[in-house]
Amino acid sequence: MAISLTKSGDSHKVSLKKEAPQNIKVNLKWEAAKKSWFGGGGNQDLDLGCMYELVDGTKGVIQALGNLFGSRTADPFIALDKDDRSGASADGENLEILRPDRIKRLVLFAYFYEGSSDFAKLKTRVTMAVTGADTVTIDLNNSESGKTFCALAQVSVKDGQISLTKEERYFAGHRECDANYGFGFNWTTGSK
Repeated sequence: MAISLTKSGDSHKVSLKKEAPQNIKVNLKWEAAKKSWFGGGGNQDLDLGCMYELVDGTKGVIQALGNLFGSRTADPFIALDKDDRSGASADGENLEILRPDRIKRLVLFAYFYEGSSDFAKLKTRVTMAVTGADTVTIDLNNSESGKTFCALAQVSVKDGQISLTKEERYFAGHRECDANYGFGFNWTTGSK
């Protein structure tokens, strides 16, 4: 069954099964804007990533910027599949959380590396699928003008339950988002 989280703060819980390994697949898709007669549009590079804290206190970031693609076979058991630089990829960008039992908290985010800063115009959609459970979708339709970074959702694991909560909070960038959620990273300017 598909569950749609429509408002910021909406949440869905899934039991963490002990008998079978579960993972969470996060997909980010958007529609590339068409170039206009006047040269606008085109070249939108929207990136998916996350800030995470594991149960042992380890913190980190997964994103294409800085080639921080994570790992499927070692800590943090979170992996980003690719960097879709145009929105033309049929399956968008995908982040897989292979060991949700090791997650204390995680903030999924998307940001414009290049191009438009209007998430709603690009029909941005996030889908979170937990193995053997419901699929949760989040549409970004309340974007704030000029803010190029969006905290999409929080994932937390507590008392044997995975909690998926829609955030859709907009920021000027990574540093401002981090300040809001309190991970405490030291940010520097990067490029790809």
